[in-house]
Amino acid sequence: MKNVKHFVLFVALVLSTLSLLAQNPEPSFFIVETMKATPGMDDQYLKAEREVWKRIHQERIKLGLITSWSLYAVRMPSGTDRPYDYVTVTVVQGWKKLENPYGNLLASDVEKLLTKEQLAIANETGKLRNLTQSNVYYGVDFVAADPKATTFAKYQMINFMKVKDEKAEEYYNMETKLVKPMHVEMMKTGGRSAWGLYSRVLGGEGQPFNYVTSDFYNKWEDMAAASDFQKILAKVHPGMTAKAYEKKIFDARSMVNQELWELLDSAR
Repeated sequence: MKNVKHFVLFVALVLSTLSLLAQNPEPSFFIVETMKATPGMDDQYLKAEREVWKRIHQERIKLGLITSWSLYAVRMPSGTDRPYDYVTVTVVQGWKKLENPYGNLLASDVEKLLTKEQLAIANETGKLRNLTQSNVYYGVDFVAADPKATTFAKYQMINFMKVKDEKAEEYYNMETKLVKPMHVEMMKTGGRSAWGLYSRVLGGEGQPFNYVTSDFYNKWEDMAAASDFQKILAKVHPGMTAKAYEKKIFDARSMVNQELWELLDSAR
């Protein structure tokens, strides 16, 4: 119950801020599912996602059930001990659609969408991979270098954060008022194409993280793009030292893990 209360209070804080903007009354939720491919079956699994399940997700988008779907490969960390190899992200608009993101899409409807071969692949998907976890994230904040971009970024650096309950407001203010303006300014010189902040919904008290930030990059080399940090800090936060800037970040949260995802396919 502690985490439920924390999530409700945090969302109330965020919604009170976003309501002033009145840009989109329906918040975005992200259904993130992690997959471990059956040994030796990566190619078959990816074929199932790209040629079969993508077709179903496109129909869900057409029906207004979801906003988008994307498939990622986990590039880093790597190795046999990695808990999952692939990630799918399904975006829905509003809490109501989150309850049933497949709506009234029945098995008979799916049969009309797919060939017999595709249907057989869909029914065998469970043998091709193990769905290790399914989590829901609330889209707290997002900014892009090109707000009109129609394609997904090729890479995402996912930063997993642990925030103490009593520091939720401090963390929100740190990310949105301290760090976000720095990202916006840095985007003007290349590198990141976008940045996002997400809150884990009902993750449970024992979970190692409860927030995620994502740095988006269009190209591999963009991740190594250099920015004049001191110059940007002086422009965005006049009078603040780098040490004071870092202290505000570290005091508000602990970064417990990072992952690099590569986009393999998408539908929107």
